[in-house]
Amino acid sequence: MLSAALTSAEISLPATPDALRVRERIAVLADTVDVVGLTDNHAGQPRMSPLAAVALAREQGVATVVHVSCRDRNRLALQSQIVGAAALGSEGVLCVQGDPVGDIPRVKDLTTTALIKHAKTWAGPQQLAIGAVVNPFAADPEREIRLLERKLAAGADFVQSQMIFDLDALEAFFGRVGDLLSGVRFFAGLALLRNERMADRARRLPGCLIPEAAYRQIANGGGVELATELATKLAMTPGVDALHIYPLGAEAATREVAARFRSARGAPAQRR
Repeated sequence: MLSAALTSAEISLPATPDALRVRERIAVLADTVDVVGLTDNHAGQPRMSPLAAVALAREQGVATVVHVSCRDRNRLALQSQIVGAAALGSEGVLCVQGDPVGDIPRVKDLTTTALIKHAKTWAGPQQLAIGAVVNPFAADPEREIRLLERKLAAGADFVQSQMIFDLDALEAFFGRVGDLLSGVRFFAGLALLRNERMADRARRLPGCLIPEAAYRQIANGGGVELATELATKLAMTPGVDALHIYPLGAEAATREVAARFRSARGAPAQRR
């Protein structure tokens, strides 16, 4: 994962054992995306294990990052997931807390920071890149930066951001963190919101900042065009090392957005 035009995209795994569906989603992305993120019970819904999807991604010649959620597991189960990801040859894991799920209780055995601290030891002797999430648009930016400091001190190799729609706010965040992210790969998150309903749902997420102009463009059906414009600008933004795309069901459009980021970085639009 050393490309100067590194791109990744999430695959929201199905709730059924539908391997063909996962293969098809990955196949659409394989020529423009370097890394596929395999989500872990995304949106608090029971879905196919991301470990099951690693082999499906490798068939397409795509690197994988397995998401591991502290919400659903105690430390025994978390260690099992890390060991499994390493054994299957995944390139990395993204350590997350997981979204709240209605009246289902959260497991509170390990924090995300604790999981990051243990992950490399558990994966040994295999090498796994360990990732963390960061929200540049958090309501309390100082608290978010303190959390980021702890995650980096625990051993995170890369960070993946909340979806970005406000580049001025992102640059302000980079100004606050200073050299904290030096030596750590920063994946700028970019979501393909394609209608007003999706934009409204995203706005309800903690720290998701969608300026009015962007909201109107999405509501008027211009969400993919907006994402393409943002991908080009993010490619030129100091501090952005890579692009992470949330397709939200639009894998075909994701190819266009990833290709635009790659081209803006001076790389071929397709990776192969």
